[in-house]
Amino acid sequence: MSADPAALHTIGVVGSGAMGAGIAQTALTAGLNVILHDVNAATLTGAREQISTRIERLAQKGQVSADAVKRLDSQLVLADKLSALAPAQVVVEAIVERLEPKQALFAALEKIVDASAVLATNTSSLSVAAIARNCERRDRICGMHFFNPVPLMKLVEVIGAPDTSEQTFETALALSARLDKTAVRVRDVPGFLVNLLGRAYTTEALHIQHEGVASVAVIDQIMREAAGFRMGPFELMDLTGVDVNFPATSFIYQGFQQDPRLKTTILHEALFNAGRFGRKSGQGFHSYAAEIAAQANADSIQASDDLTAFVAEPHPGFANLESSGLRFAVRETAQVILISPNGEDATSVCVRLGLDAGRVVAIDFLGLDRKFLTLMAPVGGDGVVHALARQLRRLGYHVAVIKDSPGFVAPRIISMIANLGCEVAQIGVAEVPEDIDVAMKLAQNYPRGPLEWAEWMGPRRVLEILQQLQEITGSDRYRPSLWLRRRAMLNVPIRTRA
Repeated sequence: MSADPAALHTIGVVGSGAMGAGIAQTALTAGLNVILHDVNAATLTGAREQISTRIERLAQKGQVSADAVKRLDSQLVLADKLSALAPAQVVVEAIVERLEPKQALFAALEKIVDASAVLATNTSSLSVAAIARNCERRDRICGMHFFNPVPLMKLVEVIGAPDTSEQTFETALALSARLDKTAVRVRDVPGFLVNLLGRAYTTEALHIQHEGVASVAVIDQIMREAAGFRMGPFELMDLTGVDVNFPATSFIYQGFQQDPRLKTTILHEALFNAGRFGRKSGQGFHSYAAEIAAQANADSIQASDDLTAFVAEPHPGFANLESSGLRFAVRETAQVILISPNGEDATSVCVRLGLDAGRVVAIDFLGLDRKFLTLMAPVGGDGVVHALARQLRRLGYHVAVIKDSPGFVAPRIISMIANLGCEVAQIGVAEVPEDIDVAMKLAQNYPRGPLEWAEWMGPRRVLEILQQLQEITGSDRYRPSLWLRRRAMLNVPIRTRA
């Protein structure tokens, strides 16, 4: 069939649950005829009522034309038999997320629809190639991964298996355009693009918690207030559900041959086994019996704290502290020695510079433009770090105090996000590097895409943080992507293609 969006007039949707009904609604409001199939008559009827109600609300708000409600009866066909899908130019499958039922469905569909019709799966994780395995015409099968809620989410991942033809790609892209969605072309790999890239934000936070660096509340606070994420990583996992993100993380980790950069932690598995799934169960990483009310840091402000400071290594952020009222002195008389390491932990800097660890406080300035600072001290420095935190709060800063950690919290998580984005670019999961940023901002509401984070922090700084993390922890989890390493070393833009 033609890949011209205007040539599309009829699509089929198999499965009338939340995703299937959302896809059907979006197609209807785009002016397409929809054949909606489900083996469960009650589910099918319920989906019809929900779609009608939502379209009426959109019409009342002026977001769709009043005619959209009137056309619903003529545009939407409810089908309890699969054979009714014969006229569809594209069929989108949105049934249970299990391989065998999907394989059986596609084998049946290809005997019903026209030879030119495209068959698309809305799977979020299963291999498109595996779904198409038992079909005779695997060239016309692709993935079209919509995001929930479909009417609101603008992204569609169009996934090509090894046998998917260019014509099939073009048809799926045309349908995406007709539905007013932004489509990104993606390779058929575990997690596709968004679910794969999303591992970095959550799993690195889990590893930071696992090391005892900070509590889940403090990590969430830092990522919201210092880095500008709409939700902290643990809040996000609780929202999507540990019953969803733990299996997905495990699947992707195994699918990428146990790459340590994708590994989760025992706490994640423990909550899954305990049935603590997050908001849906009332308790996950946080408790939702009542909404999260505790402040992440409860240090009191004490007027007696009035420290003088010495800067051991220069950083532009210290000038801001001085202009805010922090007093500086010579090293011998200063009560606190300030550092701002890039990837090192405070302990390593103390050893490297021969500093008195009892007076050292490391400051992360990543959130300085938001008046947010993260502080940490080497072992034994709890007294001075909390005293300085109280003083900085009096000077108008928001402050989080963590245990000693290479890369602090926000730079460490962001570096892992950037590194995974670079790895995705290196292995060609996305058709073009720019799609990596587009996908994560549209699907996950990231304030910056992974490659944009690398640009914002500076590729060389990200590389140095990862190298320090790898050296200090001894873990290949922090192995820098070759894409990042080469561009950082040559000082060329991060999106530069080979």
